[in-house]
Amino acid sequence: MSLERLETLREDMKKCVRCSLCKLVPMPTIQKTTKFISACPPVDEYHFHAYSGGGIQVMALALLDGRIEVDNDLAQILSACTTCGACDVSCKFIMTAERQEVIMALKEHIVESGLDLEQRPEKIPISHWAMGLNLKILPKERSKVLLYVGSDANYNLHHASSARKLALLLQHSQVDFGILEGNEPDSGIEAYWTGHREEFIKQAQEVTDQLNKTAVEIIITLCGEDLGMFRSKYPRYGFLIKAKVLHVSEFLLTLLQKRKLQLTYPIQQQITYHDPCYLGRQSEPIQKWDGEELQTHGVMRYFKPPKSINYGVNGVFDAPRKVLRKIPGIKFVEMYRIREHSYCCGGGGGVPDAHPNVSRSAAIHRLDEARDVNAEMLVTCCQHCRHNLSRWQEEVTLPVVDLVDLVYEAVGLE
Repeated sequence: MSLERLETLREDMKKCVRCSLCKLVPMPTIQKTTKFISACPPVDEYHFHAYSGGGIQVMALALLDGRIEVDNDLAQILSACTTCGACDVSCKFIMTAERQEVIMALKEHIVESGLDLEQRPEKIPISHWAMGLNLKILPKERSKVLLYVGSDANYNLHHASSARKLALLLQHSQVDFGILEGNEPDSGIEAYWTGHREEFIKQAQEVTDQLNKTAVEIIITLCGEDLGMFRSKYPRYGFLIKAKVLHVSEFLLTLLQKRKLQLTYPIQQQITYHDPCYLGRQSEPIQKWDGEELQTHGVMRYFKPPKSINYGVNGVFDAPRKVLRKIPGIKFVEMYRIREHSYCCGGGGGVPDAHPNVSRSAAIHRLDEARDVNAEMLVTCCQHCRHNLSRWQEEVTLPVVDLVDLVYEAVGLE
C-alpha cells in the first residue's frame, strides 16, 4: 500500500532540482539579518543533503527505481525529520511539489517494511487536571462547547496546569462547556508523524467518533498540534469532525472582543511568539482537487483544471498575536522566522527520542533567535513546543510559557 502511494508521488520527486531551498527560509522573506535563515533542524545538526526535504525526494525516487532498498541507514535519516513542513513551504516558493507528502509516504513505507526505529518512553499518569472543578461530562451531559485538551494533560504537569487554567478562564467567562468522559483519547499525532499509518487511522476513527457523539457546536483545542490534526490531517485521511474546531487562541480572542473576558492586570515583559508548526503552516485546510497533471514543451508540467496549492499561509497565525497585544504592559517583538516560515522547535516527529541531539540543537537555535530580538519571554501555543523549548531554556536563560498562562495571569485569576 505505502509503495503504491509513493508511486503516485513520483512526478513530485522528479521535480527536485537540488536548489537546496528546502534547507532555507526563502531569501525575500528575510529582514534585518541572515543569521537565522535555516529551515531544517536535522540539516543544521548533521550538515548532509540526505537529511533535507530534497535529499529525501532523491532517496524516495531511488527506492522506487530499485537503486536502493529500505535499510537501517534510510530509517535513521527519516527518523531525524520532525515533519514540520518547512521544506514543503519553502519549495513551493518556486514550484508546485508536495515534499511533505513524499516524506510521510516514505516514513509509512519504512514502518510497513518492519524498520520501526521509534522509541516511545513510558508515560507516568498524574492526577486528573479537572479534579474538583465540577465540569460537565460529555456525552452524558449536554453543552455547546467541548474543551479538548489532549491526552498529554494526563501525564505532563505543565500541560495539566494550562488545561486547568483554561477551564477556569472559561468558567470565569460563563461559557457553557464540558469535557470528555474519562481520560481523553490521543489525537494520533505521534503515530501520524512517525509513519504508523494503521495506528493513526485507528486513533483518528476513535477520536472522531467520540467527538461527534457529543453533538457540540464548537470544539476548543488547547494544543496547536491537535488543531492541525483536526483541521488539516483528519480530512486528508477521510475523517470529518462535525463541530467547528477552534484553537484556544481563536476562542479567547472572541471572548475578548465580546468583552466577556477582561485583561486588567499588566505584565511588564518584552515578549516574542513562536509559531508552532501544526498550529501554523500545518493546520491549513486541504483543498480537494480532482484533475490531472499534464506536460508540455517536453519539460513544463501543469494541472488541468488549475490546482489549489497549500502554501501554509492559512493556518492560525493572527489570533495568538492579537491576544498577546491586548495584554496590558506587554511589548511584543517578532523573531525573524515567523508564520509559515517559523523554525521548528525540534519537539515533533518522534525526534526527541530518536535523535535527542537534533531536538536539543533546534530548541537552542530557536531560543537564541528569541534572545537576538531582545525578548525576555517566549510564548507558544503548543504543548510539544513548550515542553521541548523548556527543556533547554536554562542554557539560554529565557522562560517559555503557554499563551493560556499569560491570559490567566492578566485576567487576575492567578
